[in-house]
Amino acid sequence: MCKSEYVLSRSRLLLLSLVLAVVPLLSACAGARPTEVSPEEIPELEQRIAEQPGNADVILRYAAALYAAERCDSARAVALTGMAIRPESAIGPLVMGQCFEREEEYDQAIAVYRQFLAEYPDRRGSPAVRAREMFALRARASMRARAALDREAELARQPADPQTLAVLPLEIAGDTSFLPLSRGLAQILTSDLALLQRFRLVERLQLGALIQEMQLAEAGRVDVATAARMGRLLQAGRMVQGLAAIPPEGDVRLEAAVVRSDGQVTSPEVATGRLRDLLRLEKDVVIGIAAQLGYVLSEAERQMILENGTQDLAAFLAYSRGLLAEDLGDYAAAAAHFADAIQRDPGFADARDEFEVSAVAQEVQEATPGEVTTVAAEAPPPPPIPVTQPVVDALSSTVQDVASTQGEQAAGTTEQQQTTQPATGTTAADPPPPTTPPPSVTGKIRIFFRLP
Repeated sequence: MCKSEYVLSRSRLLLLSLVLAVVPLLSACAGARPTEVSPEEIPELEQRIAEQPGNADVILRYAAALYAAERCDSARAVALTGMAIRPESAIGPLVMGQCFEREEEYDQAIAVYRQFLAEYPDRRGSPAVRAREMFALRARASMRARAALDREAELARQPADPQTLAVLPLEIAGDTSFLPLSRGLAQILTSDLALLQRFRLVERLQLGALIQEMQLAEAGRVDVATAARMGRLLQAGRMVQGLAAIPPEGDVRLEAAVVRSDGQVTSPEVATGRLRDLLRLEKDVVIGIAAQLGYVLSEAERQMILENGTQDLAAFLAYSRGLLAEDLGDYAAAAAHFADAIQRDPGFADARDEFEVSAVAQEVQEATPGEVTTVAAEAPPPPPIPVTQPVVDALSSTVQDVASTQGEQAAGTTEQQQTTQPATGTTAADPPPPTTPPPSVTGKIRIFFRLP
């Protein structure tokens, strides 16, 4: 496998970002978007409801206008009426959920969003509902983390639940271009362990919020005492702490140990092998951790673990980069990375779910209250399709034109020359590690559509 299969090149990343930017424009050309709602419409809407009491469109627009006017009590009541008539419309859940978010009632907001998504996962507006669910989850996680730190003395006296597990971000030793795997490996370990019905896994966002509140994000590996402290704060009886050693040459080593809330640490589960087999090694480690926890896997559970996620390392690295970008609030970059993961492995369900959220997250986050009607009309983003090399070549000159400095253009030229040179000192079994993605490029892209 050649190096280019592991590197998200400058042109590829920019092309994916361009595609994500163009899709809303094409949708706009295909049909008129619903207009933004305004509080000034309230008297007219009330009159129309009196004339047409069963008109769901008018009722839901009225609920949205009340929400835009910051009259959430009334907005929720009207939204419920509209949802009873037209439950497939995303306006009702978005109005109700965001009213709950305003009041920091995040549990109720998340419940509203999840109920809609469970019944109408592919309807118009479902991407916006997923994005709002993510924002509510993040806000709830931060609030809970602050509350746990305020109650630390009290929580320290309470026994942690031994069946609750949390997986810390892994330490990545060796090549720094693999650092995003810290999040990706922690997430797949969490996902695999969640398949064991006995245990409850702490969500990645909740753990990340506590790490942020404890100012540990830049600290690297968390020591045993801190891990035990985090377990008490999360009321998790066991914390999984791991290391992935990825040297420039030779075998990689993946290990993980369990830290109990009293500070005791188990012997690490260790798996070694080739870089290309890293995700298989992760499965070996999970099965070993289950044994350490006293859990006897059934054959069905073992098979579910082996089939969970992807075995394409390039796709997984792109997914890990997407998680990192998403945690940093760079949703456009996250969407581009998740799209790359899907292109490499179309069956990678976790990457597809994350793509559908991140592709619309920035638009939803920046939407005004009056725009709730427009984001509720957005169709789910189309799945990424493989980008052929001729398309990349055709855009190469455009990539150069939008570079904000000559230095970036020179860097892009150097990268192209390096990728075309024959590889030396490497084998197909162990491809060289990817380089760190290039910095984002600032510039303007003008797209003209000639309509018949």
